[in-house]
Amino acid sequence: MTDPRRPLGAQQRLAQLASTVAEDFSVTRRLLSFEEWFELLVDRPRIHARNSAQYVRDALESFGRDEVRTPRGLTTRFRLFDRSFDDSPRLVGQERAQNELFEVLDGYCRLGRTDSLILLHGPNGSAKSTLLDCLQAGLEAYSHTDEGALYRFAWVFPSGQQLSAGIGFGAPGSRELLGDESYARLDTGSIESRLTDENKDHPIYLIPHEPRLRLLEELFGAEVDGQSEDGFVVAHQIRNGDLSARNRKIFDALLNGYQGDLGKVYQHIQVERLYLSRTYRRGLVDVEPKQTVDARSFPVTGDRAFASLPPSVSGQVLHGTQGDLVDAQRGVLNFSDLLKRPYEHYKYLLTATESGRVVLDHLLLGLDVVFTGSANDIKLLEFRALRSAEYQSFRARLNLISVPYLRDYRVERKIYQEQVGDLLRGVHIAPHVPRILALWGVMTRLRPPDSEKYPKKISAALDKLTPLAKADLYAYGRVPEGLSSDEAKELLAAVPEMYAERFAHAVVRVEGSDTPLGDYEGSFGASVRDLKNVLLAAASNLPPESHSVTVPRVFDELRDFLADQVNHRWMHLEAKGGFHLLTGEGSITERAFSRWLDLSDWEVREALGLVDEERYLELFRKYVIHASHHVKGERIFDEVTGQLTDPDEKFMRELEKSMDPNAGPGFREDILARIGAWALSHPNEGPIYEEIFADYFGRMREDYYRQQKETVRRGIQYMLERLTNDRQVDLDLSQDERDKAQRALDVLTGVHDPDDGKRRERHTRESLKETLVQLSRHRY
Repeated sequence: MTDPRRPLGAQQRLAQLASTVAEDFSVTRRLLSFEEWFELLVDRPRIHARNSAQYVRDALESFGRDEVRTPRGLTTRFRLFDRSFDDSPRLVGQERAQNELFEVLDGYCRLGRTDSLILLHGPNGSAKSTLLDCLQAGLEAYSHTDEGALYRFAWVFPSGQQLSAGIGFGAPGSRELLGDESYARLDTGSIESRLTDENKDHPIYLIPHEPRLRLLEELFGAEVDGQSEDGFVVAHQIRNGDLSARNRKIFDALLNGYQGDLGKVYQHIQVERLYLSRTYRRGLVDVEPKQTVDARSFPVTGDRAFASLPPSVSGQVLHGTQGDLVDAQRGVLNFSDLLKRPYEHYKYLLTATESGRVVLDHLLLGLDVVFTGSANDIKLLEFRALRSAEYQSFRARLNLISVPYLRDYRVERKIYQEQVGDLLRGVHIAPHVPRILALWGVMTRLRPPDSEKYPKKISAALDKLTPLAKADLYAYGRVPEGLSSDEAKELLAAVPEMYAERFAHAVVRVEGSDTPLGDYEGSFGASVRDLKNVLLAAASNLPPESHSVTVPRVFDELRDFLADQVNHRWMHLEAKGGFHLLTGEGSITERAFSRWLDLSDWEVREALGLVDEERYLELFRKYVIHASHHVKGERIFDEVTGQLTDPDEKFMRELEKSMDPNAGPGFREDILARIGAWALSHPNEGPIYEEIFADYFGRMREDYYRQQKETVRRGIQYMLERLTNDRQVDLDLSQDERDKAQRALDVLTGVHDPDDGKRRERHTRESLKETLVQLSRHRY
């Protein structure tokens, strides 16, 4: 008996491994006879009678959906793009593009055929390739599940048997032993020849056309050229698709040899599980820009693999196929940078996508492929302008999906938070680096809204909108300070329209030529790829004794990045109202740095115990209740006394004075209207007062901050002395001040973790010292 406490030996481990693989081979049904596959088809036709478009749509559905908030309101996010099935980078944001992709696929499914190419277009580095890569990775994972089972087939010819006089095999023997059983599970020594099908024909094509239509009608309970009761449309390829030229010749030769006995033909069929793979180019293929054909045919009859076939089969002129189109069958073919190829090398897609066929040298190849592609906006504009006739022909075969740069820095910072560890192993990333880098990048992409497209009530507010204010509006629904409640309400209601606004084409003239940059927001600016390179440069240029990437060091690299105007033409755009102003007073760079100082100031005050956010929230919640009852003319139930009382007028006036010294008679009504406007773009969410009324909260804090400024200055001075000399500080501080400053130092560096349930980014002593120096220089 084996002692369970002793480690397994090599032979035991191999035996265990072999047992596991054998069990998995059986459970996943990797090898079937045609009869066994046919039973699966009858049992689950929705799974085993799908074309490629239905398969891709089902894969998106299979991983589930989430509802996420965007500046345009709640929308669907497909979990496939979160890549829980592997550890590669996920797609952050781009929910609109995800939904448009799903809608196109769903349209193919309702139509019953794929009749166009899905072209993702946008600026360089906007995540077009990431989206398509996630899609292919999800399909690969889906093909390993029960719901994602795909099958192909091969031809099997046993060795040393007399099948029939007409078929031309040798000595008898195996026929009597096998009877009418399939040859699908013959061992290797009993097989004379096995012909795989590089075209990956669907096994349903082995069922003749008329019987197939009758079968499908029975299985789906409706006319096969229409929609079944549950909404499933049997695809054109499934109804009318045919075997590839070589498979057809083999099928017909066997059927003739067996005098029309279809059952004996099926004996030669070995159905095998098809697992999609990007690595091995099985159903998932990326085509890089090149000047070669995407498929070709060639004769194979003389190859050694075909020499042992029965004479009735080997006597046929057989052809093989190869190339990207062939490898992608039953899956997705993606053309990376499609428009960089010469037009002559992809114009065959005009007919291929519409007819589902492509003409090769020796045969006609039927296609069951979802065509996708990516293109840079500039290339698309050039194609439209310089080859207008070809573009008009091609446009009808394109489903254009724009993939702009992200404009919500709350979302983009997740990219740096999630991927920065892989980029900068062994280097500490100081607090707020991802947030500020994302904010800066988003502000380079924003455009001033056209106030004439919006209600007159907010035209003045829109004209005064800064890139920082617009970024906050998109990310948190935070309105700028100084607006009336009515303006704030209208501005919040206009955010979805603003987020989808189209503009006149931005054009820059550099080196004597005009470059169009796009007519939508997010069509130009700093890309995530650019900003990752900024992070890498900041880490690479650290002094020898330094191990922390801080915001000031990132801004040093951003200034170097802004000097590279030759390779980034968007940097030549004319500044307008602070938009596109990259350096100098009032620039996005200055505003982003100032926001970092605000955040750092806040975290220091919080560590010193001078920030009590809940106090403001509780006061404001109480104010909203009293104001609501006051406006409605209702009394408030007092839980302490159990009696109804009037709203507290004194309390409301005192808080209104701190929020807005110029508050007028309609202030309370405006507060409630502003909450209602926020709810329109955030359905199913409770009001987040600190975001809706960021301006009022800011004023409430400012008064408190002014009272505490000297305390903060002394605390910063104490911490700097401790970080510099690491000894007892000789400053004129009370013991209570020293204790609070020391505790703040411990909290900020992670030595002490207050039990308040908050997640904090931790400083190193180096990064904290640099932060405190900058705060002292600019704020204290």
